[in-house]
Amino acid sequence: MPRRLIACACLVLASVSLSAHAFDRQALQAQLERTTAIEGRFTQTRFLADVDTELQSRGRFAYVRDQKVVWQLETPVEDTLVLTPANAEDATPGEGAGDAGREQVAALLLRLLGGDWSALEERFTQTLDGTRDAWRVQLTPRDAELAARIAEIRLAGGRHVERLVMETADGDRLRIELSDQAPMSPEAIDALPDAR
Repeated sequence: MPRRLIACACLVLASVSLSAHAFDRQALQAQLERTTAIEGRFTQTRFLADVDTELQSRGRFAYVRDQKVVWQLETPVEDTLVLTPANAEDATPGEGAGDAGREQVAALLLRLLGGDWSALEERFTQTLDGTRDAWRVQLTPRDAELAARIAEIRLAGGRHVERLVMETADGDRLRIELSDQAPMSPEAIDALPDAR
């Protein structure tokens, strides 16, 4: 009897291990690439280490594959950032502050929401763990120049990206929580603002 129990336990562990190994970066990329247009809410929290304070903003976002990310800030001020693949090409994550810093975060989101891990592979090592429904990715800069600005980026999600945390080399932290994500209708896509 104990041998059967041990054999069953080994089979269960082997099947769990095989299914965990079956979810790799390519599987995650394919899962995220299925999203063509999505909208939802975001909460963005910035921790500024040098003044030991947190700043929080909230709003709505929309993502349309290969077209744009629209970041509509609602509080504490109203503002809209529209990022397209054309204006994301020159944005390097971790540089600058203000509008430039927001554009770099949006450029990163544009790549990550679409599952474009290969675009980041040249600049970051990528570690994935978890399952299709609950995964985590850690991005670590490959070169010293980027590492001087970004310590690491951590992402987590299920069907979609749900959380992004970027730690900078100087101790600052950006945390973005994406919630209430839902597919967009063609009418909602047409109503999105264009890049300025």
